[in-house]
Amino acid sequence: MRVRPFFWLLLATSCIVVLIFAANWHAHVPAVLQAHLEQQTSTATANTTIHLHLTDEQGLPIEVAQIISQANMTNMNMVSKQSSIRYVGQGNYVAQLHLYMAGLWLITIQAQADGFDTPHQTLYVQVL
Repeated sequence: MRVRPFFWLLLATSCIVVLIFAANWHAHVPAVLQAHLEQQTSTATANTTIHLHLTDEQGLPIEVAQIISQANMTNMNMVSKQSSIRYVGQGNYVAQLHLYMAGLWLITIQAQADGFDTPHQTLYVQVL
């Protein structure tokens, strides 16, 4: 029995499509973001320091990540720009925000790393 060329072409096309799909498929692994305030209350004249620790599910540090933070006042339409975020090693990052007005601030932090989900944390800070 002879296999017709159409079926060989169909088999080759199916294999190529599966290989292309597999090469472009990127599974995202969950990541864990822990945030810790250096002080529970801040003053409007000083920077607020937040220590961040970013790991994968097994607890291994994620070294290369883009950290995005934003601070909003809860009772006014005031936004603080991110002043600086630096990597200090072993999955640890330090964020410093200037919360320039007294009141309750809501800080939202997101971490983006290739191959990982985007974890986020929300913190409330009282500025005196």
